[in-house]
Amino acid sequence: MTEKLYWDNPYDTRFEAKIIDIDEDGIILDKTLFYPEGGNQTSDKGVIINKGNIFSIDHVLKKGELIVHHISEPSVEKLKKGDSIEGEIDWEYRYGIMRAHSSQHVLSAVFKNLLDIDTIRANISFEEVSLHVNKSVSETDLKNVVIQFFNICTTQNLPFRSKFVPQNEIKDLNVKIRGGVTADTNLRIIKIEDYDINCCGGTHIGNSSEIGPIYFYEIKKGKEFKYYVGNKAIEMLSIQNLNAVDLAGSLNISITNLYKTLKAQFVKLKEDHENLILKTLELLAHTPTSTLKGINIGVLNFEVDYKLLSKAFKNFPPKYLLIMKSGNNKVHLLSNNDIFKANEIIDELIKKYGGKGGGSPRSAQATLNNEAADIISHLIE
Repeated sequence: MTEKLYWDNPYDTRFEAKIIDIDEDGIILDKTLFYPEGGNQTSDKGVIINKGNIFSIDHVLKKGELIVHHISEPSVEKLKKGDSIEGEIDWEYRYGIMRAHSSQHVLSAVFKNLLDIDTIRANISFEEVSLHVNKSVSETDLKNVVIQFFNICTTQNLPFRSKFVPQNEIKDLNVKIRGGVTADTNLRIIKIEDYDINCCGGTHIGNSSEIGPIYFYEIKKGKEFKYYVGNKAIEMLSIQNLNAVDLAGSLNISITNLYKTLKAQFVKLKEDHENLILKTLELLAHTPTSTLKGINIGVLNFEVDYKLLSKAFKNFPPKYLLIMKSGNNKVHLLSNNDIFKANEIIDELIKKYGGKGGGSPRSAQATLNNEAADIISHLIE
């Protein structure tokens, strides 16, 4: 068994240990400060030193009750079982991971405490977190979540504490553990004082204010969140703040009105663009590119949103085939006749030009390996 020093001493950076085994994956120590990959947290990295030789540790993993340290250099043969070593973790890297992991506990707890929303999964890497919750969050609720999240991470100074609790004594805590309990005999509990309690084997900071600034860089469907902490967050916040000030100055408006102004302009541009596309499609409906076998054929050489295209095609005259070609050899066909069936044409194009796709007689699409320069000529064959 490898003694896990990182649990009791997450702020320590150096330690002494003995090599108890060496296998194809790396060296196994009797104790270590290196956190192994697990619990969706990436592993630590650093160096070990033996007889003046320095070996880089680039990955650490669990193997049962043992922890294996992978050495990136090919000179691992210089080490042998029974050797004493000094280990040193990369502290900047470790601290970035600690801040990220602790921030994820805070955000998951805020979702749970404010909205009774559970975290489905989370991935922790250096100064970066990806978190997915089980329900979509409204814009108003998300603002409240973010405000409380930022407050806890910067000003509230909530202590993080860890302890082990035997499985058979967990009920004595008289609290509900967020996320439930694991099957371990002894449960490691991470508690954010007066706010959250969770089973976790990862490394954490001592106080919530150590997490510092947060920068969300991607939010999808109100339920998938990606953000930075630490130096990554500070860099992005600084750059984006200066960019926003510069843009507001260029538009001669207050920075507090920047988002509202740009959003209104974007909505208007989108409406104008859609109206222009609809007029183009209306013109194409009445002045087709070609007529073949009594069927009007129209060709669009640019991509149109499928929902908008499908809506407009309902107003096309009968006996029509609409061909849309766009970048990367994409082809989309809409047909309202039985002479030219969209899926049959797509199948023939794939046979000739390679690629993949499919659909129905009324609507089909493909991404071809080679460009189909003139689909109308192909229909004559």
